[in-house]
Amino acid sequence: MNSDLIGKQIGHYQLEALLGDGGMGTVFRARDLNLGRTVAIKFMHAQFARLPEFRARLTKEAQTVARLDHPSIVKIFDFGDSTEGLYIAMEHIDGGSLRAHLGRLQARGIFLPLQQSLQIGVQMADALDYAHQRGLIHRDVKPGNIILKKLDRPPEEGDAPFRAILTDFGLVKVLEGERLTLTGTTLGTPVYMSPEQCEGVEVVDGRSDLYALGVVLYELLTNATPFRFKNLTEAVTTHLKGIMPPPARDLRPDIPAVLDALLQKAMAKDR
Repeated sequence: MNSDLIGKQIGHYQLEALLGDGGMGTVFRARDLNLGRTVAIKFMHAQFARLPEFRARLTKEAQTVARLDHPSIVKIFDFGDSTEGLYIAMEHIDGGSLRAHLGRLQARGIFLPLQQSLQIGVQMADALDYAHQRGLIHRDVKPGNIILKKLDRPPEEGDAPFRAILTDFGLVKVLEGERLTLTGTTLGTPVYMSPEQCEGVEVVDGRSDLYALGVVLYELLTNATPFRFKNLTEAVTTHLKGIMPPPARDLRPDIPAVLDALLQKAMAKDR
């Protein structure tokens, strides 16, 4: 699935632009012709959509995430099937990913201001707490799944005029529901995966998301990921051996000691 679909109408959605292509699906900007609003539509890759267990997992994803109502979690509007495959229609956020923003800062050798790093961390922690209390975990918290939504004014005095929005619950799992897996698919991204995810623990809870959030915060504060891997095997070995990254203050002296302590706790190997 590619840009050849731009301009095509799928149901009551007119596809306008290609936004990105991920591990499980391709995302387009589209116009909802019924409601006259812009949405994002994620079409599942065919090799996954054909699998009954994936379809069941996706259906549960759409049903559960659609019930979430939090300012830092992307809103789900619709779910369905079409000649182009399974899709989810969701809130379109025209602000760019945290991954892209960090890339620009890193290329210029500039740190994200501490206040903004903390703002993103607080908003993500609040969103995860909200989801965890409702039996959901994300399983793939990373800068590429966080969008910075532009606001007319800061949420709090001293904050930047954006809100961090957690997207792509494509790997979400209902904690008390059926365990669904895809053969050959890694549930998570190696740098941000918790030790229990690497180990293949059958029951992974919200602490796995907090580990990933700790890795994200470390990167926000230092412009460097705490771990560097060449492959998944190396990632698993590093996480499971209990190897800890250097203190964030070694890379950025103005980081308060309390933040370093928080990062060490978030990335502790023993959940």
